[in-house]
Amino acid sequence: MKIIKALGIIVIFIVTVMIIILSWYGLFTPVKITQREAGPYLLVYQKHFGDYKNVGPIMDKIYNDLKENYHIETTKGFGIYFDNPQNVTTDQLRSIAGCIIEGNNVKDLGNLRHKYGVKEYPLSRSIIAEFPYKGKISVFIGIFKVYPRLAAYITQQKHPQNPIMEIYDQPNRKIEYVSSIQLSKETFDSFLKLGDGK
Repeated sequence: MKIIKALGIIVIFIVTVMIIILSWYGLFTPVKITQREAGPYLLVYQKHFGDYKNVGPIMDKIYNDLKENYHIETTKGFGIYFDNPQNVTTDQLRSIAGCIIEGNNVKDLGNLRHKYGVKEYPLSRSIIAEFPYKGKISVFIGIFKVYPRLAAYITQQKHPQNPIMEIYDQPNRKIEYVSSIQLSKETFDSFLKLGDGK
């Protein structure tokens, strides 16, 4: 009986610690949804086809390259996710990922075009959800907490189901999920025509 009691205490302790840790990463944080203008954002990125969980290394690679070889310091990573994983097979998922450059314009980054896509994400009225960003665990929790709320809001308001842009804002320790209600399909498709250094 003492062994069972000890095991029970250990299990309770482990579960409590896990809840505390997940709470710090945002498990119990309410999702805030607003409508406002978003952008413009100057993006440096690469295309990715396949599982969305693999875009993180692309952001890290571009961040390090910009810092070490171009002396460009960035504080915001991003991903634009074009397909719903519930409707599209993993190997066919389309996304772009990279960094948001602040304080420059497209012409300033012309020398990057042979390596990356360089394009401005236009200013547009958008639905924006915010969630804490305290590391990769926050990203995974956000997937399960934010997307259902965001999808329900978009459906209720009868807005278009456009690709979602996730902005990982390091200084403000938050993730912004941006769903434009004004940008066209052609605008989003134009991002996929770049991103291979062409």
